[in-house]
Amino acid sequence: MQKKTYLCSGKMKKTLSIILLLASLQAFALPRYELAYRLSGTGLFMLPDEKVSPWLRPTPVVPGAAFTVEFLPTGRWHCLQQWNNASIGVGARYLNLGNDTILGSAFAAYGYINMPFYNGTHFRIGARPTVGLAAVTKTYANTYKGEHLYQDHKDANWSIGSILNAYLALEMYMDFPIKDGWEITLNGGWHHISNGSIMHPNAGYNMFGGELGVRYQPGAKQYEKPDPDVPRKLYDGVDKPWAVEISATGGVKQNYYRDNYPKMQFFGAATVKVAAYWVPVSIFRIGAGIDAFYDGYYRSVSNREEYKAAYPDAPVTYFGKTYLKESKLANCFRAGVSIQPEFIIGHLTAGIHVGFYVYDPIKNLEPFVGKKSWDKGQGAKEMDEAGTPLNRSIFYQYDFTDASNYQDGWCYMQFVLKYHVLDHLFVQLGLKTHGVRAEFIDAGLGVAF
Repeated sequence: MQKKTYLCSGKMKKTLSIILLLASLQAFALPRYELAYRLSGTGLFMLPDEKVSPWLRPTPVVPGAAFTVEFLPTGRWHCLQQWNNASIGVGARYLNLGNDTILGSAFAAYGYINMPFYNGTHFRIGARPTVGLAAVTKTYANTYKGEHLYQDHKDANWSIGSILNAYLALEMYMDFPIKDGWEITLNGGWHHISNGSIMHPNAGYNMFGGELGVRYQPGAKQYEKPDPDVPRKLYDGVDKPWAVEISATGGVKQNYYRDNYPKMQFFGAATVKVAAYWVPVSIFRIGAGIDAFYDGYYRSVSNREEYKAAYPDAPVTYFGKTYLKESKLANCFRAGVSIQPEFIIGHLTAGIHVGFYVYDPIKNLEPFVGKKSWDKGQGAKEMDEAGTPLNRSIFYQYDFTDASNYQDGWCYMQFVLKYHVLDHLFVQLGLKTHGVRAEFIDAGLGVAF
């Protein structure tokens, strides 16, 4: 009689592998750290963008799931205690973007911090900022159907131009302990996927919604929260109310996807910042600074035969955003002053810098001056006459929410992360935007005094 052999199914193997991985992680980490695990189901609604992708109408429902590992404060990391015994975590998320053919799916890996507002025995509530990377399965390049890229294909994904993107989220969370380390967890907020104009199209995905799941802390019975009252310290070796920082960062960006048809080009971008900060409390500082920017895209010239003939080596802009009739290096530089609030989490600082330009050679060339020949709202295809540049002051009226107006305006923002690798040396990552439109991402180094 032949002996029967029973094999585990694929799903059972995956389940056993996950259990074995968690057991190994807990056995390794428990003597050193206090861990907790979260498993949740996600339900998000994607905000439509009618000017970019018809596949975002009607609003797709975005289901998904997430798994995270949290490191709870034990007294080793004073920065967590200063934030009312905050915890940090790493996670992975899957999202079905609501249209398998055009939008596909997204897979994200990220880090986050739980910042409690109330950290009681029977109930916790707080904020959860998240930063990471997301890979998407569908982009413009693998969904368009036609002979040339960047034509107006209705069956293409006009929202995402790259497979790898930044993943950002800001959520509110609530935890409800049940018994023996088990809790019900509920959270909701905003999720964003885009590449910061490194590759176009780059409208990105903005999603709002919530999650429902469970949290398990194996060592809950023995765990004791450390004392949150610790000495104020900006970062190791530096404990003073004032600081001065100088940083230099660089990156690349791609021109708008209707420019230089059918060829896309990359341009250099850079930022130099000098700022002074006051540290009133251990978790927050406020600064003011001077910012200088370089955007190589503005060496382009407008789509007129006489301009292209005069500058045959310059990129040509078909976008109709800025009236550039000369390829001038000076057009690439802008400078401004900014207010720079930042939160302090140990060696890490994170903030949103808001400023206005005091030097902007292209502000009087936006939007595309002169009479335009419009193509169903897609942009100015050619100049009917040269027109007259504007004469704007530092502050002037503009509408940064109107995509047909195409101008940056006098106000800019930067989302900035800094990590102090040494007492007086830090690495910096930034995203510069005008309203909701990204200009470029850059990274580099800085020094602190």
